[in-house]
Amino acid sequence: MDNNICGSLSGNFYGPGTFPVFDAHCDTLTGFDTEKYDLYTAPTHYNVRKQCMYGRYVQVVDIWVDSARHDTDGRVEKYIDEFHRQLTALERIGKDNDFAPVHITTAGQLRAFYDTGRTGIDGKKEALAGLILGIEGGECIDGDAAPFRERGEFPRLKELFGKGVRLITLTWNTPNNMSDTNCAAREPAGLTDFGRAAVREMNRLGIVVDLSHISDKGFWDTLSVTEKPVVASHSDSRELCPHSRNLTDDMFRALIKNGGVTGINFCTSFLGGSADVEMMLKHIDRFCALGGVKNVGIGSDLDGIEVLPGGIDGAESLYKIFDGLLRMNYTEDQVRGIAYGNFQRVFEEALPDPEASK
Repeated sequence: MDNNICGSLSGNFYGPGTFPVFDAHCDTLTGFDTEKYDLYTAPTHYNVRKQCMYGRYVQVVDIWVDSARHDTDGRVEKYIDEFHRQLTALERIGKDNDFAPVHITTAGQLRAFYDTGRTGIDGKKEALAGLILGIEGGECIDGDAAPFRERGEFPRLKELFGKGVRLITLTWNTPNNMSDTNCAAREPAGLTDFGRAAVREMNRLGIVVDLSHISDKGFWDTLSVTEKPVVASHSDSRELCPHSRNLTDDMFRALIKNGGVTGINFCTSFLGGSADVEMMLKHIDRFCALGGVKNVGIGSDLDGIEVLPGGIDGAESLYKIFDGLLRMNYTEDQVRGIAYGNFQRVFEEALPDPEASK
């Protein structure tokens, strides 16, 4: 590895399609007019048409919810239904556009998705568009607080799991029954007893625990409780940009010990400095310098940010990050890990794996 970027970032070694991708966070589902567009053609930072440029690309598609402004249950149900409606549309669209959508809910499906020995989901299609459904805002299970106190049960969490949810960001910016947040602390800080129990239940079910947006105390509390690797799906380095949304060096070292992964966030406010591709590479390089080359990936936050970093037009530009890493003398194997393999590993460890027992 070399902290100096070799050559101009305006060129590229490979371009789209050479490296598969795993992006751990976008807000596209709640960011476009679903009456006018579908997820394939939406005029957004990310869409499935762009996703197909990379051959095999998994996108965690999040339902953003904030109890301070939303009817939480109504919003979650609306967009779960919309997600499944979009999947049906993508299956139809894919037949005419040489791609296959894959709704990934198990570790076995994820392993098969990145099996490069396969030509496609049906042996014919070249492009595979993988989708994982997440919820950004743990208030989606606030209703479980009472049954937990009464009977130790989590009916709403189990219901969401049954509807295909496989990642929950424990907080957005408004405190909920699980924890306070990076921008709204309360006393006592960190995870509540309910939050601790909910993390254990997510581990048991196979829902990935996401720590982006949580308070520092909540971060440390979660790592003391979880029995599986966790993610900070879209968080940068606080050493390079001193924002409470970012991870300190000590936090990232703890994430390494846990086996987890952070995804580099494209939000210019969290990147700091030049807020461009080169700055994104510096954040990646900072984490790798701490021994975390296997613990960093992509968490773009596309369609959840108003301003894109310099050099990024949307998902079609992701390859610039990988090319930049190659110019910094990262190996192809290391770049593959950052592009998709590191998040693939964590999700395979955290998701349910019924296929393994067959």
